Amino acid sequence: MVALRHPGGTAAAPGQGRGLKGRKGLSVLGTLAATAALLVSVQQPAAADPNAGSAGVKQLSVDLSAKTKPSTGVGLGILYGITQDGLQPADEYLEPLTLNAFRSGGWYAGGWIKDKYTFGPGTQANIDAVIAEAKRLQRPPRHKFEYQVLLSDVFGSTGGAPANTLWPCTDGDCGNWIEFIDATVTRLQASGQKFTYEIWNEPDLSIFWRPGVNTEQYFQMWDSAYREIRRIAPAATIAGPSFAYTPERRPDEWQAFLAHVKAANTVPDEITNHDEGTVDDPVTVGRSLSNALDANGIAQRPLSANEYQPADRQTAGDTAWYNARLAQSNYANAMRGNWSCCVIPNLTGLLTKLPSGWAPNGNWWVMRTYADMTGTLVSTSEQVGSTAISASADPAKKRAVALLGDIQGAYTGPMAVTFTGLSSTPWLVHGGLAHATVYRIPDQAPLYTRQVVFSQDVKVENGAITVPFDFASQHDAYAVYLSWTEPQEISLGAPAAVRPGSTYTVPVTFTNGGGQMDRDVRTSLAAYTPDGKPAPGITITCADGPAPACPGVPKLDAGQSTVVRYTMRTSADLPKDNYRFTAVATAKSEGQDISVKNSADALLQCEVGDVCEAEDGTLAGGACLATDHPGYTGSGFVACFTSRGPSVTQRIVAPDAGTYSLDLRYAAGPDGPAGTRSASVSVNGGAPRQILLPLTGSWNTWADATIPVQLAAGVNTISVSYGSGDAGWFNLDHLVAGK
Repeated sequence: MVALRHPGGTAAAPGQGRGLKGRKGLSVLGTLAATAALLVSVQQPAAADPNAGSAGVKQLSVDLSAKTKPSTGVGLGILYGITQDGLQPADEYLEPLTLNAFRSGGWYAGGWIKDKYTFGPGTQANIDAVIAEAKRLQRPPRHKFEYQVLLSDVFGSTGGAPANTLWPCTDGDCGNWIEFIDATVTRLQASGQKFTYEIWNEPDLSIFWRPGVNTEQYFQMWDSAYREIRRIAPAATIAGPSFAYTPERRPDEWQAFLAHVKAANTVPDEITNHDEGTVDDPVTVGRSLSNALDANGIAQRPLSANEYQPADRQTAGDTAWYNARLAQSNYANAMRGNWSCCVIPNLTGLLTKLPSGWAPNGNWWVMRTYADMTGTLVSTSEQVGSTAISASADPAKKRAVALLGDIQGAYTGPMAVTFTGLSSTPWLVHGGLAHATVYRIPDQAPLYTRQVVFSQDVKVENGAITVPFDFASQHDAYAVYLSWTEPQEISLGAPAAVRPGSTYTVPVTFTNGGGQMDRDVRTSLAAYTPDGKPAPGITITCADGPAPACPGVPKLDAGQSTVVRYTMRTSADLPKDNYRFTAVATAKSEGQDISVKNSADALLQCEVGDVCEAEDGTLAGGACLATDHPGYTGSGFVACFTSRGPSVTQRIVAPDAGTYSLDLRYAAGPDGPAGTRSASVSVNGGAPRQILLPLTGSWNTWADATIPVQLAAGVNTISVSYGSGDAGWFNLDHLVAGK
């Protein structure tokens, strides 16, 4: 589910098991708390890991000779996470993920409910958004891309519906509901895009379907929608029931649903559910779904975990665990839940907003690495303690890839992955050696590239090698590549700040860390503004050859590096802004085209007395951008301070060391805890201090709160967060430091 969007532009904490796709109305918080209290774990990994080796080394294994099934990227799907027009985020963050599934319903304009149960501008806006997203996501070469339309979102049931909502089939009258289905599906079909129609999202949660799941009204709603969709689009896929709870948690609801649709001949073509409890193991849940179909005499059909991974497990290690388990499950596809809904172009939390623009975090790099698991899945040790591993082998790409993550984040220490069956993969073995690379994916942002922690030619003995490494930090993920082209690395020595009318020399270093020769190596360097456009006022030429292009390197042996120096000049009228410098290298290796990139940021620092916009800072811990309340300065404000953890960090330059006043411009509306709100302020990593934020009367009313801070001469980092002792529930507009 996506997070509950409140009038304050903030998101409600979803608790342990379920989150909400609701966006309006704080009255649902009591329901949310009660719902969360009902949730219990399907699987709780042990706190201590009993599966570490005798020497304290956790042992995992991959059998390359034991093929299991094609690798189809189950889990490479998202829920919302792109803009309403479908244009953002940029291709550089979307294309490498090779997404194969998406789920949305507009959400943006209130839909049928807001249009007073007629076809109006709200419904049309939602449909327009769905079509725009589909056109972006289904363009070639994505041949097997599934777009699940949440018809209930188009309808306007996005959580916290008004008390007088006319729910479909009230008093047995389904006429208006059928009119909605007819109008919506007809227009979507006319777009020429291909859609899977999901009839109703999470009917087992009352904030989305107040009449109650598996009631007569629910089945009237389901059956009438099913039959109308079949009439309009006979070949279309119909999906459901999209229950929030799994068969293990609420078996009676699943039994009642399956028994009814079997008898009514309205069985969905695709069975959908959510795996967002703590912990819904996709392998276990998928097996239970198949068993439930068998028990009701229903033929097996594709399964979709159309929301997975709860809000409290949004780490790189957890994402890798879910990907590994989804790969081994019987699901056809799966989509990550969204906890900062809905038009924010963060691909559901895979990107982090920085002063220099959007940047990938550990979750993005896990999904990017998982996208490299092409070819055929092979047998692994699956789950050892709380650590899961999945792997694939692809002779076309001449590589094998293993991804591993820990669901608890409890294990740190030595680890070893043993690959057997290399006699079945001669394309991985050269002269009795296999080249192994281990990438660490830290759970932090930004991550412009992965970290190489192991890269060696390893002797193959009895068709096997063992790759050792240290699982260095909780919540990190790791990937092991057997490939003679890995790793290829690029770095750049960009300035930390740029000034008008200046000249800089930027070295770009490309290293062939693989085990064979690279050919036709070329590098480039470019500067961008936070919106991803080429930076005006910055000119880059080659310092080591004819301008503007730098000469390539015809051959680069294994283990060698090449350094190219670029000259960067800034104009006298260079706009005061944050900039991102990106270096790219291309090469050919073993018949494959290689492209790697890395970036560095030159960040603008606010001076004392400047208005330092919160949205231009570094957002972490779930803090999100918002623009849904007027009166803010700059391009927006920062929201989602509704559970502990979110923070904003800005940089302020002080001319001298001393005591300064720090002013926070904020809003604190009536929703949330009663009484004065509060936040924590930390300077240069020091101990946090609490600042009180009295209520402002409404979320559209802004006020100022001041706290004294000690600043050092020069650059200071100032963080504002919802700390452990704070009341939270505020929106942050900007910061100003003054004497």
